[in-house]
Amino acid sequence: MKPKETYITNEKSMRVNEYVSLYRQGFICLVLLFPTLSHAETLEQLISDALLDHPAIQSQQSQKAAAEAGVETAKWQFYPTPSINVQSKYNSKTDPSYRGDSAAATIDVQQPLWTGGQLTAGLDKAKAGVISSNAALEETRQSIALQVVQSYSDWLAAYQKIQLYDKNMLTYVHLNDMVKRRVEQGASSESDLVLVVSRLQSLVADTAVAKAQMNTALGRLEQLLSRRLDSAILSSSVAAPKQVSEGLQMLLDQALLVNPTIQKSKAQVLVQEALIDASKANLSPQVYVRAEQQFGNISYQNGGSDSRVFLGVTSNFGAGLSTLTAIDSAKAQYQAALADVETQSLTVNAQVIADFSLASFSDMRLLALKQSQQASEDIFKSYDRQFLAGKRTWQDTMNSVRDLINVGTQVADTYSSQILSTWRLAIYTQGVASIEKVRK
Repeated sequence: MKPKETYITNEKSMRVNEYVSLYRQGFICLVLLFPTLSHAETLEQLISDALLDHPAIQSQQSQKAAAEAGVETAKWQFYPTPSINVQSKYNSKTDPSYRGDSAAATIDVQQPLWTGGQLTAGLDKAKAGVISSNAALEETRQSIALQVVQSYSDWLAAYQKIQLYDKNMLTYVHLNDMVKRRVEQGASSESDLVLVVSRLQSLVADTAVAKAQMNTALGRLEQLLSRRLDSAILSSSVAAPKQVSEGLQMLLDQALLVNPTIQKSKAQVLVQEALIDASKANLSPQVYVRAEQQFGNISYQNGGSDSRVFLGVTSNFGAGLSTLTAIDSAKAQYQAALADVETQSLTVNAQVIADFSLASFSDMRLLALKQSQQASEDIFKSYDRQFLAGKRTWQDTMNSVRDLINVGTQVADTYSSQILSTWRLAIYTQGVASIEKVRK
């Protein structure tokens, strides 16, 4: 062999040995860093843990408590309103208007008798606010659950690719060792060694990308759960796709029935109805009765204590025609709320149809890919033997490994996509509560 060729061969061999050494060191470090598996981290438990203490959910729970308190406040408006008025005077002795006591106190209780529907509208608005806050809470729970499922599927795809790449890294190491011996013996050309090193470098780059994707997805999961996660523990209990046994129309009906965003939009319709009633009530006078007890009199001396009962009528028409324009505004907001319900329904339908289509064909695609994967593995083993027998070229053997990696990558993407689509369908059509699993 020429000296230059020997130098190139040694350089390539050193580079491959460096990759192999780094791979082995990385594997040992991962083993040492992974803690003992104390419990499996199932997808159901990840979702439940994320929903347990997430600040967005705590915020919505506080909003819900505020809305419930608003209902109690609206109910109290039907009760009498007490008030106390105490006043004292400091005037000249010649003032003819205030010659009575130096101080006087008045206690009165006013009860609305008829408000034209103002109080009822206020109560209806408060109750609609509770419905809206409940829906907003469930909407937040759904959003967090969907984020967990998305991040988990991204992590799983990257993790399975890393496992695939690690396995085929050993295959390339085997082929490198084999062709290196053949180059030294003069049975193979230098270009064969260059090819395997090139493929190995490409696989190292793909592995780095997959690890970055896995760490990114794992980081999103950790942010959602507010704690550290371990790929080794997650991989010990990989989620399975949800079964989709219902037809598309049934799934659409279920999704429209339980979707919290649609429920929140419907609650806004109720709120606008109440605002219309409240605006119309401003056109009507309000009738009230007031009982009053007065102690002392700053206008007359020796006034003593006096009791009075008043029956009154008051109105609040607002400036100019502002009450009428307020009614028109409330009606326009009502129509906008109805349109928003339809908009949200279309959005939910589109998402369910997309996930249903993806889930419906994922089983068939995954089965075909796994069969192709098995065939590619058999082809590589056959080509590996035939190359040594001189019946296959080195290019054929290397291409068979690349095909095996490509099919394996598609299997990982398809499986994670199947989990994503079926779990999203379960959340959209059955609600978050159907997939929660509280850790014991």
